[in-house]
Amino acid sequence: MPSRQPFALIESGAHGFAITAVNGEAARLGIEPGISLADARAAHPGLLSRPAEPEKDRIALLKLARWAGRYGPNRHVDGKDGLWIDITGVAHLFGGEEALLDDIVQRLQSFGIAVQAGLADTLGAAHALARFGCPPGAAWVMSPIMETREAIASLPVEALRLDPSCVLLLKRLGLKRIGQLYDIPRDSVARRFRSSDVASAVLVRLDQALGVAEEPRKPMQPLPVLSVTRAFAEPLISSEALEAFTGELAAELAAALAEKDLGARVLRLTFYRADGTAGSIAAAMSTPSHDARHMLALLKEKFPDMDAGFGVDLLRLDAVRAGESGATQKRFTAGEGSPFRHPSELIDRLVNRFGNAAITVLRPNGSHIPERAEVRLSALDVLAAESSSRVSSYAPPWPYPKRLERPAFLLARPEPIEVTAGVPADPPKSFIWRRVERRVVRAEGPERIASEWWLSLDDEKKKPRTRDYYRIEDQKGALYWVFRHGLYEGEDTSERPSWFLHGLFA
Repeated sequence: MPSRQPFALIESGAHGFAITAVNGEAARLGIEPGISLADARAAHPGLLSRPAEPEKDRIALLKLARWAGRYGPNRHVDGKDGLWIDITGVAHLFGGEEALLDDIVQRLQSFGIAVQAGLADTLGAAHALARFGCPPGAAWVMSPIMETREAIASLPVEALRLDPSCVLLLKRLGLKRIGQLYDIPRDSVARRFRSSDVASAVLVRLDQALGVAEEPRKPMQPLPVLSVTRAFAEPLISSEALEAFTGELAAELAAALAEKDLGARVLRLTFYRADGTAGSIAAAMSTPSHDARHMLALLKEKFPDMDAGFGVDLLRLDAVRAGESGATQKRFTAGEGSPFRHPSELIDRLVNRFGNAAITVLRPNGSHIPERAEVRLSALDVLAAESSSRVSSYAPPWPYPKRLERPAFLLARPEPIEVTAGVPADPPKSFIWRRVERRVVRAEGPERIASEWWLSLDDEKKKPRTRDYYRIEDQKGALYWVFRHGLYEGEDTSERPSWFLHGLFA
C-alpha cells in the first residue's frame, strides 16, 4: 500500500464501486470509507485504488488473533479490523499493563500493521478507547482501574458500538458524547426514542461499557484449565533448547495440576514465532495425569512437526482438558526397579504417534453372530471413559452360558467354499477353499446359531437364515471352522444353502 499517495480499497456495490478503506494520505484529503469511487476521483483525480479482498482479510485477521494468544488464551476478532484480548492475570509476565501495551504495539508495527490499542476494565470501554480515544501521535491509551466512567465520558456516541441509525438519532437529540447519557433518567431515554428496541440497544451498550451488565464473549478456543508460559529475550531455534524449556513448562504445569488434585487429559503446546506467526502441537492422554515425565514424552513425539521458523520467543503449555487425578497403579509389580509401567502410558504414546483410530481394543458386543460378537473401539476413548467413571466398561464373563470352542484366528469376512456333504444336515466330507481341495477326516457339530431376525424387519425381501457351524479336521491335521448358511428344510428354500469358512483353529 503506498503511503505518500492517496490510496483506497474498493468493492462493487448496488450503486457502483464504493470505498471500503483508505490510507493516511487519503484520509487527510477527506476521503472516507463508504463514499463512491466516482465521487472521490472527481475531487481527487490522483486517487489510487485496488479491489478489496475481504476473505483474505478475514483469514489474516484470524491468524493475527491466533498469534495474539501470546498475551492471553481468551481472545478473538473484534469486527472486521480488530482484536480483543483478556489479559487478566497475564500483564505481570510482561512487566505490567503499560509494558504489555508497548510490546503489542511494537510487535504489530514491526509487522507493518497500523495499530491503536485500548485497555480498560470492560470490553466495551477498551473498544471505545482503542477506536476513538487514542491521543494524536499515540498508539495506545489505558483507563485507570475503576475509572472507566470518566475515561469514556468525552468519547463520541459512535464508540458505544451502535448501529448508524441509533447514532444519527442520538445526535439529532443533541446527545453527542457518552457522558451526556449518564445523567439522563433511563425512563427519559426510553421516551426519547420512537422504538423501544432502539432505546434498549443504547442502554445495553452503555451498561456493557460501564461494566454494569455482563457482555458475553466467545473465545477463539476453549479456555484451558491451567496454563504456564515462558517468554525469551532471544528467540529459540535449536530443538534441544525447545525440548529443555518444554520440560520445564511440563514440570511447572504438573506441579500446578497436582496442587489442585487434577490430571491433564489433553495438552497443547503453542509456540509463538518472532515473525508474528504461531503454531501448536497437542497430545491426548487416556487417564488424567500430572506426571511431567509422561507429558514431555508425549509432546516429544510431535517435536519433528514443530517449525521454529526465525525463532520462538514465547512458549505456552495448556492443560486443555483435565480430570480428577485418582490413585492409579503405575507399575505391574511392586518393585521400584521394574521397567514395566501402566499400560495407559503405552497406549498414550501409540495413539499420539499413529492417531486415535489406529489403536483399538476389542469389547464384547451383544450378538451371537461371531463376526458381530466383538467391536473395535478407540483404546484412548475406552480408557478415558473407564477412568472418568472409575468402573471398567469390560465386565466378563462373556455373554455365553458356557465356554464354547472358538477358533484362534477368525477371518474378517467368511469366505465361500465348495462343499461335498449329505443333506439335509450332514457335515462336510470334503471342501475346496482357495482352489485347494481338502478331505475331511473328522467333524464335530452342528452348533446352530439363529440369525438376528429383528435386523431384517425393514427389508421384507431379506429373510433371516440360520447358520450351522462345524469344527472339522482335514487329512493333514488342520482344523477349520465352517458353517452352512441356510437350511434345506424349514426355511425359505428359494435360495439353496451355501457354505463358508469362518476361522482356523490353532
